[in-house]
Amino acid sequence: MGSITHLHERLRPVPLRIASDEEVLAAAGEVIALGTDAPGATLADALVRSGLLAVSIPSDFDGADVSNSLIAQAVSRIAEVQPSAAGALVAHFRALELVRNAGSEEQRRSIYAHVASGERLSAAAAGDQSATQHFVPDGIGFQLAGILEAAFLCEPDWFGILALNESEASSLLLVQRGSAEAEVVRAGEPTLYRFAQAHVPADSVLALNRDALLLSRSLGIILQAASVLGEKRRQLAGNLALWRDGRPSGDRPWDERIGRFQVEIETLAALIDRASTALDLAQVNATPIGVTEVGRLATTIEIAFPLEGTRGTGHLLAELGRMLFTD
Repeated sequence: MGSITHLHERLRPVPLRIASDEEVLAAAGEVIALGTDAPGATLADALVRSGLLAVSIPSDFDGADVSNSLIAQAVSRIAEVQPSAAGALVAHFRALELVRNAGSEEQRRSIYAHVASGERLSAAAAGDQSATQHFVPDGIGFQLAGILEAAFLCEPDWFGILALNESEASSLLLVQRGSAEAEVVRAGEPTLYRFAQAHVPADSVLALNRDALLLSRSLGIILQAASVLGEKRRQLAGNLALWRDGRPSGDRPWDERIGRFQVEIETLAALIDRASTALDLAQVNATPIGVTEVGRLATTIEIAFPLEGTRGTGHLLAELGRMLFTD
């Protein structure tokens, strides 16, 4: 049986304002310094205090708008020590990418103000970013029912839920913590929540533009891959430590194991960097060719390094082929 929890408001630390690339990595270092055993609530507060939650806000909205490559570096470093904190950042930035490509300027400005004050978002995993639920008019807002959402590090301040309106058009609905009852279906990292019913005010429903899902999914894949990269670096360091503790250097299978880790790390890092740069360009000028390139590189990452929760390799190869046919 699941337990019922009310997503109450709680006091948050005051976030730092990050203004330079160096400050991004320094902020990541503050989270890493908490070590591997820090409780989820402590990590959640650390992410707020660090200022990292706001670094992708566009400069047009007074944000730092740092590069996606730098965000990926921060996520990767945190993932080496705190995978759940990295997972929370991936879900948060994926939601913010949806916001970047949805709604009115006023709606985006409002959400960015919440994020700048330290509020955290969460959105569906990269492989689940297709709207299947419907929302219906409910007074001066809309209603959702039977929604399942996963989140890292306790409840986020906002659940970003993809749903269809009566015309089958996709929108992003932002459900604020405390506005609905959530049943904990599965505890752990991530925790799975079910909303029996949720009322969403009209100004929290953001219509998606044409490229929103592809760009958000691509960013999610890039950052999820960055988390995997951090894990691989941690595993490599562990293997090297074992070797230095007495494993003979002439043990060829062991040498090959370490060598393979290094090849995978270098290959994945290069793919992440290339895809991040393509996404930077598409965020500034979303041409059809540029957006397609982002999707192609993200799909390539999924194929080369299958990620948790993403689609099967055969499906991805076919999708990549179709992208090339349409060039």
